[in-house]
Amino acid sequence: MSEKEIFKNFMLAGHGRCFRLLENHQEEYKNLILYGCLHDISFDLQCEGSRSQFMYNLVLEYDNYHEFLNPVTEKFLSDEVDTDWHLMHHLLDLLELFAYDNHDKEAEQALKEKYQQMYEIIMTRRHSLYVHELLQNFELLCTCLMQNSDFNAALQIFQKIGAYFLRKKHVPDEDLHFRFGSFWFWTKEKYPVRLLYREIRKAAENSGEIRRFQRVMCVLEKKYKPGKRRKKPESVQPDPETERQSALAVLHQHYDETALETLIQYYQPEDKNILLENLNYVIIDRETFLGWHSITIEILNAAEKNIPVPNEALLWIYENSQCACCRRDAVKIMKKRRILTDSIIEECRLDACGETRSMM
Repeated sequence: MSEKEIFKNFMLAGHGRCFRLLENHQEEYKNLILYGCLHDISFDLQCEGSRSQFMYNLVLEYDNYHEFLNPVTEKFLSDEVDTDWHLMHHLLDLLELFAYDNHDKEAEQALKEKYQQMYEIIMTRRHSLYVHELLQNFELLCTCLMQNSDFNAALQIFQKIGAYFLRKKHVPDEDLHFRFGSFWFWTKEKYPVRLLYREIRKAAENSGEIRRFQRVMCVLEKKYKPGKRRKKPESVQPDPETERQSALAVLHQHYDETALETLIQYYQPEDKNILLENLNYVIIDRETFLGWHSITIEILNAAEKNIPVPNEALLWIYENSQCACCRRDAVKIMKKRRILTDSIIEECRLDACGETRSMM
């Protein structure tokens, strides 16, 4: 594997080692950094969040960050991003950092320009799958702008959404509320609820759009009442030693993912060599959540249950996992076992996962 391929693998994993590898190699890896800026490189966006903070920090290692920001802005303002939820998340998060963390006016203007672009489309198009997907991304953009503005600017966004609700007056309020449910959740996270409702009620006196927004979004949340739980029938538990011996018999013959997962579940200290040997056969493939990812999860689950999986297995996860959440959990256990080296600690401080960074 070439040095560029090694760097790309660590970059796709969101691994803090990238910063050390980037030293004295900025020009060689520039195109890879640009690739990471222009594509959603998260392994699982919903669980991990985007890798925007990670890419943002890598970009700031360069003297002229506009070499990366300009292509990001161009792609963000294109229609390519309008209905691509993953790409929208990534580019929006990245531009948000440039606009509000780095105080770049061009990035801030791009966010506002995209807001106008998307708003004009949803106000002029009949509902379709395209508009439905576009609304999901427009909600993300509204949330970003609301969270980075004062309350007057937030009211303007409420008014725009209210105008959209007026245009869709034949759509049930419940459906309209659902389309902006996430936006409303983050609005209430930012502003005290009493202040929020009072100011919206006040603004609604002079604005039909705000009144419509108020009617749709300012609804009392129904209290959840859990139903009675039915007692689950007791399942027959497998015999641990029988399962372990069956897995060992297979692994002594050839590598098998299912057998390896079973061995980890019923691991004993004398199984160390065969476990570590078979980890060398695991293929890391970002395109699937099965295989290697299931094996990392089994190792972490076993360690959490105080099954004495070897430290080397946790280091294998740290070095190889493309999932930042698995790497975070491995680091947490490694910290508990006191096996973190100074170099790993330094890398963790630059990891894509915020929880990993905060542990150090």
